[in-house]
Amino acid sequence: MNAALRTLARLGLAAAATTTVLFGTTACSLASVPADSVEQQIVSTLGAQGVAIDNGRADCAGDLDATVGATRTCEFHSGGQPVGAVVTVTAVDGDDVSFDITTEPRPVPRALLQDTVGSLVAQNAGVPIDATTCDGDLAPPTTGQAVGCRSPPARTRSTSAPP
Repeated sequence: MNAALRTLARLGLAAAATTTVLFGTTACSLASVPADSVEQQIVSTLGAQGVAIDNGRADCAGDLDATVGATRTCEFHSGGQPVGAVVTVTAVDGDDVSFDITTEPRPVPRALLQDTVGSLVAQNAGVPIDATTCDGDLAPPTTGQAVGCRSPPARTRSTSAPP
């Protein structure tokens, strides 16, 4: 399987491992972990596991409450594919907050599918492709899920001179 499809499949199937991260501050009573700190932990922790994160950044809509069981869903992109990163607080000890990071599938966008499938068809068939058209996003991205795509070969023009 081509590397681009393997990346899409791996990220689309929520295959990243769960990780425990310890976040400490100097505050006496921590009410929340700032969003930018959670984003940095997502990038560094998943990056250390070999997950390529586009532009080296994740996005969280808000801070993570420093309460056991609190969750925050953030997002990052890998190879153009959006991936959810769910952060769940597992322990709070004073100013130390431990949390798990797991990934969850996001639909594979139609445009990314069209680019990837078109490139693979051109490469494997050895013919140029004008454009690939897919019927929609691949959602949910799970094993056995499918979406139709078409990649007709490019039309070639005759360059022979008339007799």
